[in-house]
Amino acid sequence: GATMIISSKQLTHFSIHALDDKVGGIRDILFDDETFTVRYLVADTNTWLPLSRKVVISPISVKQLDEDSESVHINMTVDTLKNSPSIDEHKPVSREYEENLFKYFGYGYYWIGPGAWGEFAHPNELVELQRAEESETETPKKSTNHLRAVGEVGGYEVATTTDNVGHISNFVIDTESWKIIMLVVDTNNWLPGGKHLALLPSDIESIDWAAHSVVVNLSHDELVDRPEVESEKISEEGYVPMLCEQLNKNGN
Repeated sequence: GATMIISSKQLTHFSIHALDDKVGGIRDILFDDETFTVRYLVADTNTWLPLSRKVVISPISVKQLDEDSESVHINMTVDTLKNSPSIDEHKPVSREYEENLFKYFGYGYYWIGPGAWGEFAHPNELVELQRAEESETETPKKSTNHLRAVGEVGGYEVATTTDNVGHISNFVIDTESWKIIMLVVDTNNWLPGGKHLALLPSDIESIDWAAHSVVVNLSHDELVDRPEVESEKISEEGYVPMLCEQLNKNGN
């Protein structure tokens, strides 16, 4: 059928169906902040796993998304998912973990070289870890793997070249390529009765973890001039492509 475009707000309400049973819902989405590609769906496992265990699902194992029943169907049994390597939400996730995960599921790696992600509780551990890895092998390494949580970045203020305007409130995902093709800026905290404005990944200069802001290469006025995004229309066929076309026309 048509390419399915969905917002992160919708997707985090979807339930997850393994081959043999339903297993909770999607709790968060992890994306790569360089390519803006969704790498993992974080499963909310409270109902069927001990509290501290969180498991992630790669889009590689997604068979089907059903918007009507708000469900995502994955190509594995409950047991396979249950026994997959778990993440501790409150600790950084290492590339080693990702390697174990990909080995477990038998997938090919999508990255080059090891690394880690997130805001580290003890940066010195990371430095030691990297040194140890670098001394073992000669291949060039990326220092981090750039995985970010939608739940974390949603809420970050948007820093234009002039001032901060609004915050990131939604991510628009093309579930064929699993790319984030648009972000939504809610200007409510800056202007009462605010607007929901379209932002492209190409507008983003960087994500400032310390300042909790998304730095964009647009001025205040350029951002405020952006087309508005109607959240209930995001998954309507042709709506988001039309917005993207509009943005590209305006010399973006």
